Amino acid sequence: MPLFTLISLLLPIAASGQSTAKEQTVHLLSAKDTLLLTVEKGVKYISHPVKPKQTLFSISKFYSLSLEDLYEYNPFLRYDPSLQIGVQLKIPVPNKAIKRYKKDIPASQLTPITYVVQEGDNLFQICKRYFNMPVDTIVKRNRLKTNNLRPGQLILMGWLGAEGIRPEWRPLKQATESNTLKVRFDQDKSKHKEIEVQGVCFWQKDSKEKGDLYALHREAAVGTIIAVSNPIYQRTVYAKVIGRIPYGYETNVEVILSPEAARKIGAKDPRFFVKVKYLK
Repeated sequence: MPLFTLISLLLPIAASGQSTAKEQTVHLLSAKDTLLLTVEKGVKYISHPVKPKQTLFSISKFYSLSLEDLYEYNPFLRYDPSLQIGVQLKIPVPNKAIKRYKKDIPASQLTPITYVVQEGDNLFQICKRYFNMPVDTIVKRNRLKTNNLRPGQLILMGWLGAEGIRPEWRPLKQATESNTLKVRFDQDKSKHKEIEVQGVCFWQKDSKEKGDLYALHREAAVGTIIAVSNPIYQRTVYAKVIGRIPYGYETNVEVILSPEAARKIGAKDPRFFVKVKYLK
């Protein structure tokens, strides 16, 4: 069977996949939720509570993170990417995303962010060093009768807007060079067996994420490099495997690529036919 004919047969099958693999418009947070915030080495992190119908893609899009970032901050996802309702995901939050004051924003469009008091914290440190806010404002906002705090106490510091975190609020990351990954792939070939497979590649087409070359795969070891080729344009990209394909994707989905990796091999549709080489 000619290659083009095979591709034309596979693409409609992939496009009619289960709704689990397709993104749905969902409200990730509401005014009834509360985001717990901690500070680690000067970086602020919130805990996102996973709700029904939320996916790694919808969460990463809402917070303007790459899938690689989600896996990095939540290592357990690498081997079990299925999201359990109620699980708390660690999300870095830039200062610009934290609304210190409600102003004219409707309360229904704001999700409270509360700081979790740690051992050795004091109110002045929290207000001034972490959030650059007047102590009196936080005392009034939380109706505190004293400035003394106890570990584990929750202090309302601000809110996250319904828009989530915008891409421009996060620092740009340097692009990973595919040539560097190719060199590593070629070096590793001498030590491992090369496996060739083919199937459908899925990627988040509407994502504006740029820079990182990574992939999710069912068999390739996490941390290794795979080669993904688009036979229509005869282009190949080398990407780092950061985790497994989540449960729910149809079996003919061979690989999920980062937006940057998919664009490098000429991806136009959310799903397209590819050939994959990985080492075992």
